[in-house]
Amino acid sequence: MLSPRLVFPTFAFAAALGAAEVNSLMVAPPKPVTGKIEPPPPTPPGEAAKTFRVLDGFRMELLAAEPLVASPVAMAYDENGRAFVCEMRDYPYTDKKRHVPGQENPTDAAIGRIRLLEDLDGDGVFEKSTVFADGLSWPTGVACWRGGIFVAATPDIWYLKDTDGDGKADVRRKVFTGFKKLNVQALINNLVWGLDNRIYGAGGTNGGQIRPADEPTAKPFVMSRHDFRFDPVSAKLELVSGGARFGGTFDDWGSRFLCNIRNPAQHILLPLNYLARNPALAAGSAIHDMAVSGDQLPVYAVSPPESWRVIRAKRWAGERDIVMPRSELVGAGVVTSAGGITSYRGAAYPENYRDTLFVTESASNLFYRLKLTPSGATYRAERIDGKAEMVASTDNWFRPVNFVNAPDGTLHVMDMYRGNIEHPWSIPDDIHAAVDLEAGRDMGRIWRLAPPKFAPPKPPRLGRASAAELVATLEHPSAWWRETAQRLLFERQDQAAVPALHALVRSGKTAQGRLHALWSLHGLGALTDDDVRRGLGDAVAGVRENAVKLAEQRGLFAAVWPLADDVSARVRLQTAFTLGETTDARALDALARIARRDGGEPWIRTAVLSSTGQTSDELLVRLLGEREFAASEAAAELLRSLAQIVGVRGKVPEMQRVLAACGAVGKSPAVNLVVGGIGEGLKRGGKSLRRAGFTGEAATVADTVLAAAAREATETGRPAPARGAAIRLLAFDDFERVKASLAGLLVTSQPQDVQRAAVAALGSFTAPETAALLLANWSTQTPAVRADVVTAMLAARVRVLPLVQAVERGVVPASQIPFDKRRLLLRNADPAVKTLATKYFSDDAPRPRKAVIESYRPSLELKGDAARGRKVFETVCAACHRAGEIGTSELGPNLATIRAWNPDQVLINTLDPNREVAPAYLNYTVETKDGRTVAGLIAAENEASVTLKRADGGTESVLRRDIATLTGSGQSLMPEGIEAAVSPEAMADLIAFLLAAP
Repeated sequence: MLSPRLVFPTFAFAAALGAAEVNSLMVAPPKPVTGKIEPPPPTPPGEAAKTFRVLDGFRMELLAAEPLVASPVAMAYDENGRAFVCEMRDYPYTDKKRHVPGQENPTDAAIGRIRLLEDLDGDGVFEKSTVFADGLSWPTGVACWRGGIFVAATPDIWYLKDTDGDGKADVRRKVFTGFKKLNVQALINNLVWGLDNRIYGAGGTNGGQIRPADEPTAKPFVMSRHDFRFDPVSAKLELVSGGARFGGTFDDWGSRFLCNIRNPAQHILLPLNYLARNPALAAGSAIHDMAVSGDQLPVYAVSPPESWRVIRAKRWAGERDIVMPRSELVGAGVVTSAGGITSYRGAAYPENYRDTLFVTESASNLFYRLKLTPSGATYRAERIDGKAEMVASTDNWFRPVNFVNAPDGTLHVMDMYRGNIEHPWSIPDDIHAAVDLEAGRDMGRIWRLAPPKFAPPKPPRLGRASAAELVATLEHPSAWWRETAQRLLFERQDQAAVPALHALVRSGKTAQGRLHALWSLHGLGALTDDDVRRGLGDAVAGVRENAVKLAEQRGLFAAVWPLADDVSARVRLQTAFTLGETTDARALDALARIARRDGGEPWIRTAVLSSTGQTSDELLVRLLGEREFAASEAAAELLRSLAQIVGVRGKVPEMQRVLAACGAVGKSPAVNLVVGGIGEGLKRGGKSLRRAGFTGEAATVADTVLAAAAREATETGRPAPARGAAIRLLAFDDFERVKASLAGLLVTSQPQDVQRAAVAALGSFTAPETAALLLANWSTQTPAVRADVVTAMLAARVRVLPLVQAVERGVVPASQIPFDKRRLLLRNADPAVKTLATKYFSDDAPRPRKAVIESYRPSLELKGDAARGRKVFETVCAACHRAGEIGTSELGPNLATIRAWNPDQVLINTLDPNREVAPAYLNYTVETKDGRTVAGLIAAENEASVTLKRADGGTESVLRRDIATLTGSGQSLMPEGIEAAVSPEAMADLIAFLLAAP
């Protein structure tokens, strides 16, 4: 219904200007912008604290401002409380005239810097500032190491160190190179230390081909949507799951969280190395959205909208073809620039601030907080403060972009302080020429978010701490102290610390101290099996979870078996992953216990499946033998997925073993699930159940199931759902055997659901004959069945030309081809298809969006009826959207969040769904090597598979090894042309319904 685009802030400036003025702006024809659009004046540093609206009695305290610091975006404190700050002075470019959207810009000057800030008198405020290093490109992440720092500065990662004490780096070594310098908001960033003594970095989405800087001929890591980590000692880099935008943080137990523009809080759950070991597993996304995400999520700004935003919104109302990337628009009043996600882990705030995530929204001059609540193996992250934000400023120049857990136990806030924070690709050319995106380059502030009655402690001096003092610091209540102490122990490799660390593992007073002791011993090469066993038996789940990881590295799998029954879902998740690293038969016993308990939990189920690359048949046979469990609803998806893996692997002995076990089970729904799963896996490799080479009991089971399916599919007395299940099984038989039966079900006398199931089954085959069978009964089919037939015809390249030929013959009226499908046909690579499509569809294409929008503007003057509008929504929109609890699909965003929009904005987005589309809602087409075509949104992707969500709401995973081509249309899945189904009067009703108070 509404375009899932990156929303412009019409409603935000509506509050300031009034709805009538906004509508007049939107209706007025756009005029080119000439001259300059100046931002409001900046607020002097001494006055800036007055601009904040802060909750809970907290306050913002200024720690540094220009000229001491400029454009700060990332920051790290060393062991003595000195702050190394990344100054991204080259954001967003330095050569505006040559800046080309969508291309790398090598002419940009490397004017980024690392600033060293020092508090000389211990009052908690910086007095001294030194340029530690300059000449860096896009510096966005810093981590301390051995008296120096690693810096992420695209396209490189550097190591910088001052060896002569003048505060300036005289060691400057490039460590890695090859990160792509493309999108200035999708670059590598936020270097943070992990518990495992590795430095982690957020990868952004630019990708690259990464290699050690001193090995120009080394085979590069091909990086796409990944994060990375590296060993600071060996300089070994590896890719890890991730791939969001700006931000990356850990909690106390090593859970890693990201954010991604309109996804405020994400949890990495599926490690890349575990997924990669089972290429037959079509797993979903490795990342879980803990918080509600989307480009209609409101934020509550107290700053006025910038004037150029008002102008841009007016422009968008009248223009369509704006050249800009679809991922970089920013709007005030909604979540469009989520960044800097940080788990608060200090000791200065009240206890209820534990398990709290802070996220910036720089476009709206604020940041907010989310509370974490355990939910199975992951968490929920929910807003805490209602219609307010933790900190919001009336100053348009306040641009919070990041935080750091500081030595004083508070969060320090990096305020880039810019007149505009916009991405240049997001602004029409004439507006871009009129605004100064570099205004404020030499300005910037660092703030402390201080709780009531806070007095800053003296700066730390851990650089002089003894080994015993560092071990004691591992129990400090603030994470900065614990992490810094562990880092220093790892750097020094002082074996004198080992006895105290063993003692801390045995009898540490805090779980965090015991955890850091385990990883510190690991980093010192002094961890013992006894240490790990103690960790496995710890009273706190976070310690046990990490001990499982350490047990895996040491091969202590026997000690892990009991944790398959752990009370913590997080521990069972890690145990399920770890069990896949051994071939010991007892691992399968433990995996089976986890499978029985957690088969219905998607994340743990995926962990179990990742561990069965070589043993999926064995686990499946074992579970089938437990008849009560196998017949349960919780087991269904697990059994089907295991069977799919067996089928994809295609090893006859494994399949025979499973099918023989099905024979022993007898009549059970589980048998059909398993046979169907094997059939689905085989079909991905171009085989059928009949031609897999089964013998004996296995052949009997497959024949029996298929014969029963053929019989049950045609039994008119059976309920339609049961017949549909039987029809789906026929898709895994030989085409010649089932084509007559399936074709016979495409008649009007059959229930609609049966016809639709038959269309799907026929459409799963790629034989040329399927085209005629699918179209044979077109004239008598209902609209729903016809829509399925068109989708099926387009799902295999051998059927595309017959479809447009049917249009040419008048069998299928051109009007019956939906507009989104016409677009695919008009762009088809086959000249014959394209010629016919042009002949029959070009004149019928939707009218220019500008004209359509103008023709519907009178509906804004009508008084809509929300009750009638609900019926319009249910009829036209609910197939792809939800509005609160109404609707069943979320192919587009939930529209309950747009109630703050004004009517004009709703009208424009409804009639012009492709004005701007967020990446998550772009339509992609996958063509497989066997000729099948799948179109939809990319719901998930990993190393082994891509999952698409189709327009009918269903999902389909395709193994990467089976993909011939993957192409994006650049268009929304929602077709244009809604005006054909919604009159201006009905549009007024629909708008009234969507904007009605809940």
